[in-house]
Amino acid sequence: MKLLARIRNLVQFQLEQFILRGPFSRLMVIAVAMGLIALGAGLLVYNAPTGQSYDDPGSAIWWAFLRLTDSGYLGDDEGSVLRVVSSLLTVAGVVLFVGALIATMTQWLNDTIETLEAGYTPIAKNNHVLILGWNNRTASMVEDLVQSEGRVARFLSRHGGRSLHIVILAERVTPALAQEIRDKLGRSFNMRQVTLRSGTPLRLDHLRRVDYLHAAVILLPTREFEAGSSPDELTIKTLMSAAHADDDTEAADMPLVVAEIFDADRLETARRAYPGPAEFIGTPQIISRLLAQNTRHRGLSHVYNELLSGGGQQIFVRECPELVGKRLIEVATCFADAVLLGVARDGTLLPLYADNDLTVAEQDRLAFIARDFEDCKPTRESDSSATGRTHESLAGETDTRRRRVLVLGWNQKVPSLLAEFDAYTRERVEVDVFSLLGTEERETMLRRKGVMLEHARVRHIEGDLTSQYEMTRLDVSGYDSVVLVASDWLGSADAADARMLLGYLVLSQVLESAEVKPSVVVESMSTDNANLFDQANVERLVSPDLQASMLTQVALRRELHWVMEELFSAGGAEIEFRHVDRLGLDGKAESFEALRHARSAHGEVLLGTLHRRDEAMPRLILNPKDKQSPIELIAGDELVVLAIA
Repeated sequence: MKLLARIRNLVQFQLEQFILRGPFSRLMVIAVAMGLIALGAGLLVYNAPTGQSYDDPGSAIWWAFLRLTDSGYLGDDEGSVLRVVSSLLTVAGVVLFVGALIATMTQWLNDTIETLEAGYTPIAKNNHVLILGWNNRTASMVEDLVQSEGRVARFLSRHGGRSLHIVILAERVTPALAQEIRDKLGRSFNMRQVTLRSGTPLRLDHLRRVDYLHAAVILLPTREFEAGSSPDELTIKTLMSAAHADDDTEAADMPLVVAEIFDADRLETARRAYPGPAEFIGTPQIISRLLAQNTRHRGLSHVYNELLSGGGQQIFVRECPELVGKRLIEVATCFADAVLLGVARDGTLLPLYADNDLTVAEQDRLAFIARDFEDCKPTRESDSSATGRTHESLAGETDTRRRRVLVLGWNQKVPSLLAEFDAYTRERVEVDVFSLLGTEERETMLRRKGVMLEHARVRHIEGDLTSQYEMTRLDVSGYDSVVLVASDWLGSADAADARMLLGYLVLSQVLESAEVKPSVVVESMSTDNANLFDQANVERLVSPDLQASMLTQVALRRELHWVMEELFSAGGAEIEFRHVDRLGLDGKAESFEALRHARSAHGEVLLGTLHRRDEAMPRLILNPKDKQSPIELIAGDELVVLAIA
């Protein structure tokens, strides 16, 4: 009995394994079962006394097969034996031929559709924009690409493409991802423009799934909420996977990679990992600098949000061959609808007025602030009498008093933020960092990142920013500025914003009775949540949107990275404010052109004006259309300039 049971189990197991191979195996089992039933029933009626004779067994088997596959033959049979057998065959046919066959085909179709929706099939595209990985910024990056029609058209023209196609490689494609993109784009959503594929960029076969070697550009954002490891480790591993293709592809023919690097010390390592053309953006360092600069200049977030978040004014670079050989200061007035920032050359930006004798060379690209790319065309004759910088910047513009800054929270950007404060050697800055993270662990992270603080005085305080008792003990009103940073150890952007919002409400309650309130700078992880920080003394930076904008802009025009590195990194040219009352302009009306000429003598590029008539809603005007009309200036208003350190 044990042997029979084992044989039965063996046959059952082999049949099970065969059925589970796929729909073709299931169809074969159904066909064999139908054949055996037709064979048995045919031989039965051939040998039984049914009152109907068959020429041979084959005719009887065919009779049984017809009854098994088509119930319409049931009424043609006569005699009780034939009718019973025919009825049983018809019922078996409904179960096997109709039920099992339809169920098998339906399951096969469902499995096929699920496989297609899951994005496991490889694509074959040329000149597509490839985004490796899904995070809280991916939908914003897609939105920036879709809305940047002019930049995209010029980008495709350079690469020989005809239409924008975005391919996203996510670890697991779900309907929720597609819906998030659909919600973000709204009416601009076009399902033929976006393709989702499942996989990890750490594996070469998954990179081939998205045809990465034929992409026009590859965007590689970091994973900020990746617990237990540095985001740069995954980025560099992905770069190495992309670099070691089996194809004999020359380095110059590999696609352009635009990647984020969190740790500045790993920039050179990342360059070694990918031999092809690449731009590595230290977005955490840039965001940290924006946060630090906002503690020095209230209202600066309005400028950054305008330039980096798809506002009315944007940064452009453009070739102007007709200006080659002329001094840069001479061509500054050639552009009626744009503000010239400088010249992008050899991976850096040479600011206007940095060198009065600097001339425009053959391969140079001029950098502008403008509303549109077409506004960057020269429309006037150059001014050969331009003198450029003739005076030093006005004394007293740098605030030399002691500034106290409170940083609430901790994330991987804080070391860069502290390094930025330490870089202000002409200022006295005291920074207190208040977080649940242990002091020893913070200091260890600073040492590992090479942050050696020499000028700024930094004090680490352990505590919970959501505790009103602990926040009250801090004496928050004694600080000049408070910076709230989003915690990246919570696992998601929404959780980080939820904790920071609670801390913000506690901070507001603590400051409610204070006579003098410090300025507050908030790093939000979502545009939707940024609107919740609505007090007059609060400035908001939505870091995912700013990071997404920087990545997409550089992807469409890599020279923009040189400009951003100069404008938004430590040292070099900085965007600053000049108080009109200190310049003797209080109560006067001057044209933008006259103000521009006056600031050029001090080596500064006038970008616009910030009017503070309503402190809750400061009015920023960059690159006004009419540069000859007078601008009324009152006490509290400021000029926005690009100054050279």
